[in-house]
Amino acid sequence: MFSDWSAEETDLAVLTEVLVALGEHVDPRAEAALLPYAGHPDARVRRAVAQGLIGWSSPPAVSSEARTALLQLMTDPDAVVWKTACRTRGEGRVNDPVLMHALAAVLDDTDRRVRVVAVYGLALHHDERCVEAARRLGPPQPWRYERRRDGR
Repeated sequence: MFSDWSAEETDLAVLTEVLVALGEHVDPRAEAALLPYAGHPDARVRRAVAQGLIGWSSPPAVSSEARTALLQLMTDPDAVVWKTACRTRGEGRVNDPVLMHALAAVLDDTDRRVRVVAVYGLALHHDERCVEAARRLGPPQPWRYERRRDGR
C-alpha cells in the first residue's frame, strides 16, 4: 500500500510520513520505493529515506542501490540528513566495507557530533579505527568498545 502511495503522493508532509512508514517494513518493495527519494530536493524527504534505511539489516549484505543511496546521504548538504545516514549506517547490522570506510572518512570532521556518530558506528562493527578516534574526542574515558575488546 505504501509503495504505491509514495509513487503518487505530491504533498511533501504526507510523502515524508509515507516514506517513514515504508522504512518500518523490511521488504524489497519498500526499499525500491524509498531509494528514488534519496536525491529529493526537500531535506525532510531525504531524512525520511535515511531513517527508513536504518532497519535494513537483512539480508546480510546491503544492495548496491541502498549502498549508493547511503553513501549519497552520508555527504548530504543537510546536517540532519547526513547525521541520520551515518547513524543509520552505524546502527545497522550489515558490515559493508565500503560503508565502514565512509564512516571512517568522517572521523576528522569539524562537527564533533559527526565524529561521535562515526566512532559509535565503527565500534558497533568492531572496527579498530574507532579507538584512536575516540581518544581524540576527549576527555579520556574507557569506551565500551575498548572494554569489550580487552575483556574488561
